[in-house]
Amino acid sequence: MARNLVINVDQQQFWNEVKGDFWVTLKPRIDLLLSPFGSAALNALSAAPDERILDVGCGTGGTSAELANLVGPGGEVQGIDLSRPMLEKARAEAAVSSPGVLSFEEGDAEVQEFIPNYFDAVFSRFGVMFFDDPVAALGNIRGAVKPGGRLAYVCWASRQDNPWIRIPTGAARQFLEIPPAPPDDAPGQFAMEREARILDVLGRAGWSDVSVEKFEIEHNMGKNLNDAASFICQMGPMSEPFGNASQALKNKCIAAVEQALEPFTTSRGIDMKFSTWIVSAKNP
Repeated sequence: MARNLVINVDQQQFWNEVKGDFWVTLKPRIDLLLSPFGSAALNALSAAPDERILDVGCGTGGTSAELANLVGPGGEVQGIDLSRPMLEKARAEAAVSSPGVLSFEEGDAEVQEFIPNYFDAVFSRFGVMFFDDPVAALGNIRGAVKPGGRLAYVCWASRQDNPWIRIPTGAARQFLEIPPAPPDDAPGQFAMEREARILDVLGRAGWSDVSVEKFEIEHNMGKNLNDAASFICQMGPMSEPFGNASQALKNKCIAAVEQALEPFTTSRGIDMKFSTWIVSAKNP
C-alpha cells in the first residue's frame, strides 16, 4: 500500500481519540459478541488457501487473524483501519499468531492508494458504514481487487430490529448527553440499514452479482443484568459520556439500563435480537 491519505477526518478522530482505547480494552468481549456475524460473512466470502485478502475496518484484527488462518502460509491478509490504538493491538497479536501472512495499514479505505488488481477478495465486519462517500469508497476498494474477485461484508440492518443497542441507549439518555442518531443514510452504525441503499451503493461503485441476505439471531448480551448493562454502557453510543461521568452517575445509568434489559432475562443471561445484512458481490 502507498502513502496514507484521509478524507473521513471525523471518523479518524472518533476512533483514535474517543472509541479506540475502549475497544482495545474490551476486545475479548467485543470479539465474542460480534463473532457470529463475522463468521456468517466469512462463510459468504469463502476464503481459500494462498489468496490475498483485504480486511476493511479491521479494528483490533480479530477477523484478520481468522482470514490468515484460512489463506494459510502461502496467502496474504492486509487489514486497514483509521484507529491507531486498535491497530497497535492488532499488530502485537499478529506478530505472535500470523507472522509473514498478516499485516496492517493505518489509512482511509475511501482514498487509500491501493495497488490495482492486487487482492483476490475483500472482507469487512461492520467496517463499511462510516464512509462520507460510500460509493467512492467501495469503488476505490474495487479497484484493488482482481477482475472476478469477491466482496463480502456484514453490516447492521434496521435500528428498529436491533433492540440490543436501541433499548439500552434510550434508557441511558435520562442521565447522559448522548449525541442524536445520525440522519438516515448518514455515516454511522446504521448507514447501510436499508437493503435498497446497499444495492444502489454497490451498483454505482461498479460491483456486480450483489446479494443481500438477512442474518438475525437471538444473542447473549451478558451473564446477568449487571454484566450486560455494564458492558453495553462502555461499548455502545453512550460510551464516551459514560466514561466521562462521575461514579455516582455511572451507577444510576447502569441501574436504568438494567431495568430496561430485565424483560430479556433468560436462563442463559440477557438474550436480545440482533439483525444484520450479509452482503456479497463480485468485481466484473
